[in-house]
Amino acid sequence: MTASCRAACLVFAASLASCNAHQVRVAKRAGEVTAAVALAGLLGTVLAAEAWRDEHKELLEGGIAFVPISLVGAGVYIACDAMLDSAEHAGPPSEHTSSWNAAMDLAKEAKHAARGGDCAEVQAIEPRVRELDTDVYLRFANDAVIRTCLGPH
Repeated sequence: MTASCRAACLVFAASLASCNAHQVRVAKRAGEVTAAVALAGLLGTVLAAEAWRDEHKELLEGGIAFVPISLVGAGVYIACDAMLDSAEHAGPPSEHTSSWNAAMDLAKEAKHAARGGDCAEVQAIEPRVRELDTDVYLRFANDAVIRTCLGPH
């Protein structure tokens, strides 16, 4: 494998690594179509060259261009297929941190307590939510039900 071929493979792998799942599916389909069309082109040039025999030898030489195209298409298809398989087995990504989840759980408890009129519980939970996650705290402090127990801010 030449150095330029290795470099092209590395650039390709790096570009695929930055793709989302939809982009990988599109690239997989493009690789599939590219390989199929290139193989059909190769077969067509071989059949045409066979039909005209000695008259058009340059046709066979030109048809050789379809070989690397079909290999690239197949390579893209295989790489994307492997990426999609590994992504499916990895499971769903965790959308939030454990502190975000803990803050949300506390905010739900506070909202339940506020509905029941237990403002002391809501006020005890407030600093813990603020400490765990600022985004959840902003939602917490702006919630109409919870705000009835917190007073003016």
